Amino acid sequence: MNLFGILDPFFHGLNDGKIIRQTVAWVLRIQAIIMALIGLYGFISIIRLGITSRSSVIDVEGNLVTHAPIGILIGCILLALFVLAWGYLTAGILTYRARSVQELGDCHYTALSILSILFRLNGELAFVTYSLIGIGGCLFTWIAEASPFSRMGMLGEVPFASGGGTGFLGGLEMAIVFLLIAFSLIVFFYALAEYIAVQAEIALNTRGLRK
Repeated sequence: MNLFGILDPFFHGLNDGKIIRQTVAWVLRIQAIIMALIGLYGFISIIRLGITSRSSVIDVEGNLVTHAPIGILIGCILLALFVLAWGYLTAGILTYRARSVQELGDCHYTALSILSILFRLNGELAFVTYSLIGIGGCLFTWIAEASPFSRMGMLGEVPFASGGGTGFLGGLEMAIVFLLIAFSLIVFFYALAEYIAVQAEIALNTRGLRK
């Protein structure tokens, strides 16, 4: 009598990749929900930041007056919309890739196939993130005449975001730099994904030749 026979379905599911596929797919779906919530939180935080931003000026009577700069407010609203779009797009990408993992079916080298999909996922997320940061930051810089990252606190801790200039050329520089980073990252991760896919295909062909 096999005392461990009750574990056979689990090991069969693990061996053919079914458990791994379902686990990864559900993790990606949960991440999609988290990213959507982060996008919504960022939208609200940036709107609040624009409303609470104050600058001090001296009026004609010599009194110090604080007010909310209209350029900062408009720039924050525009940037908040880009953050909301980021949350929507990243959630959509994660959901799509979760479905791609789920639809792999029973196949050899399941882990390599999933890894290839995850590399593509990372490239797509990086492309969307840096593209929206570049375009949104550029528009913010033009409208508010200030760098968006200097006013965002922890939300501004984005790699390659420090040291941005202001004015028309500063905004244009920000857009160009971030778009180049976005394109470079998606090409890099797609190349890794294709390399993994090629290795899996070579292994399958070698397996067939041996048989």
